[in-house]
Amino acid sequence: MKILALDTSSNACSTVLFEGDQHDFSCIERFEIAPRQHTQLILPMIDSVLNEAGYDIKQIDVLAFGRGPGAFTGVRVATGVIQAIAYGADLPVAQISSLAAIAQGSLSANGFYEQCSEQSNKRLVANDARMDEIYFAAYEMTDGFMTLTGHEQVLKPELLESVLDDLITLDNSWMTVGNGWSVYTEQLLSIAKQCCSAVDKGEINDNSFYPHAKDIAYLALKEAENENLVSAEQVSPVYLRDNVAKKPKKQL
Repeated sequence: MKILALDTSSNACSTVLFEGDQHDFSCIERFEIAPRQHTQLILPMIDSVLNEAGYDIKQIDVLAFGRGPGAFTGVRVATGVIQAIAYGADLPVAQISSLAAIAQGSLSANGFYEQCSEQSNKRLVANDARMDEIYFAAYEMTDGFMTLTGHEQVLKPELLESVLDDLITLDNSWMTVGNGWSVYTEQLLSIAKQCCSAVDKGEINDNSFYPHAKDIAYLALKEAENENLVSAEQVSPVYLRDNVAKKPKKQL
């Protein structure tokens, strides 16, 4: 299967041409930390990976993108670009959570995904959502793919512990990933103490705090297998925070 995937939901901008299956695949990827430059970078990145692979867009089987949650403008950029390509090439689209991509990326080694031990196949992803909030989701690995436990949400970091009490049993089989754990260290300290940290274990670097297109493409394999793809007109972003675009009311 050939998958063209992209993500612009964070300060990072990435595109990948993924070819193969779950157990044997290759990637041609472009990845750059470039705040507020997504609109200038994403189309040249797409052209670059297609040219290197020697494929025309009509030869791609599936498109995939990071549908959020993440930076409002960045999510809109990815949504608009993938929708335009899907319309033009008449291709189906896999809509992949940006948080799931971070969780999946923390499992990768040398570009490939391994079956992790029982002590390292669970992730608590917390990313800074600004406005003193975090984007949060819990994931557990099923058949090589990070699978959502509960639901994604945006909330104050100090409220997370009460949310987890109703969702999972905290112990060191859960690993913390995402920049929320460092941005809101004090508020999340009691949770972090009960888990293990990918940073402390040396299994993750700063770039792993960002969604990568290669992880989005990998997760798209499962969506394609489950026939959970959408058409261009069905493509939709996920913001979680529903007041992002609202203008403040004027004071009388």
